[in-house]
Amino acid sequence: MRVRGENQGFTLLEVMVAMAILGIGLTIIIELFSGGLRLGRTAEEYTKAVGYARMKLEEISLAKSLEEGTQEGEFDREYRWQVEVKKVDLLPPGRETSYQPPVALYWVRIDVLWKSGTRERTTAVESYRLLKAEESGQRT
Repeated sequence: MRVRGENQGFTLLEVMVAMAILGIGLTIIIELFSGGLRLGRTAEEYTKAVGYARMKLEEISLAKSLEEGTQEGEFDREYRWQVEVKKVDLLPPGRETSYQPPVALYWVRIDVLWKSGTRERTTAVESYRLLKAEESGQRT
């Protein structure tokens, strides 16, 4: 006849420790999953914003003329834009000359802004635009 020993089964303490480790592990896995979902949504928002910025940049590149200044508008309910245009001097500063370049160079910055949860997010695209002097409003 065989006598049962004391090492049969788990004690209540061992079960409690195993459940605590399992609970902590599952909590960490759920947090990682939700963090991945948040990052995916944020990446989607930035992708959409850059697409809007490129669309606006294409619109500006097709314009016949440009004026210095700032303009604002909306793409849709969530996304809005700000465009800043500045003329860039092609000639070195401080030197007087009667020469007028045949082109005008403009710096263009497009900011796309949107609200993501409680935070305001923004992304920007910058470019340069070259126009003939008569198209830009200059006289030669």
